[in-house]
Amino acid sequence: MSDEFAQPPRPLTGPLLAAVSRSFYLSLRFLPPPVRPGLSVSYLLARAADTVADVDARPADERRELLALLLTAVETADAAPESMARLAEFGKSVDHAGERELLERLPECLALLRARPANERALIRGVLERIVRGMRLDLERFPDATRLRSLRAPAELDEYTWLVAGCVGEFWTDICALNLPGVFLTSPDEMRALAKSYGQGLQLINILRDQEKDAAIGRCYLPEEQLRAAGLTGEVTWPAADWAPWHAVRRDRLAAARRGMEAGREYVRNVRSLRLRFAALMPLLIGSETLDLLEKETVAGPPRPVKISRSAVQRHLRRAVWAAVTGRL
Repeated sequence: MSDEFAQPPRPLTGPLLAAVSRSFYLSLRFLPPPVRPGLSVSYLLARAADTVADVDARPADERRELLALLLTAVETADAAPESMARLAEFGKSVDHAGERELLERLPECLALLRARPANERALIRGVLERIVRGMRLDLERFPDATRLRSLRAPAELDEYTWLVAGCVGEFWTDICALNLPGVFLTSPDEMRALAKSYGQGLQLINILRDQEKDAAIGRCYLPEEQLRAAGLTGEVTWPAADWAPWHAVRRDRLAAARRGMEAGREYVRNVRSLRLRFAALMPLLIGSETLDLLEKETVAGPPRPVKISRSAVQRHLRRAVWAAVTGRL
């Protein structure tokens, strides 16, 4: 096709962002304008890292190396041609068209990063460093799908949920405090603590929802130490000979996720901006319903995946608007 008939690339922070951000885009597009650019570019870069980490068909060592290249590019805001070419070539093995395009257009993402103010760039680099560290730890702990491996202790699960989600809540709060002075009813430090718990709770819901899928690729995020304390004998396997220890540990983690949702409610109560309140409410409502479904599961068999419907998402969208406007949670 000649250049004159080629389609222009879609805007990074418009259709492409929507294509790769799934439900997060529902919140992102309603954010106050001062925080939208920084959160958009940070999401695109985090999504690129997530795409690299998730291509299970490629060796874990290769993915760790590419994550390191991506992090170096973020830290220096330098689209080194060789690194960008390797990431774009890797992207050819990605099934999702939007994610494939994102890896091809990383130099444009880095240009957006360079355009942000210095204090905002520092925040973005900090959160990307933590997220990538969490992904690389994941690849070290779960290098392949040849056998099911489990995290060893609760501290490892707490570390993981902070690195990939809790620190994102802290970053969100820092960006808002920087660009929207006076947006919080309480101190930024208290809001950061709430945001950390909220993010970790959302990640726990994802983990508990996806146990069967994770087990298929050799991953168990329920700590072995807790499973054995609950009565597990022998190897950590899926399917298990006895599901009772699994459900005992799941109940403990469901309770922790519920505490995270309560932290999210308290976070929303302390936000002045209607737009920001709405954006923080959407994952809270979706996560809370998912948690309700997880808590209703039978304990007689294996934990099953749950997913809320599109109509439920639309219902939560209307609820979030009403709650954001009225302040009634």
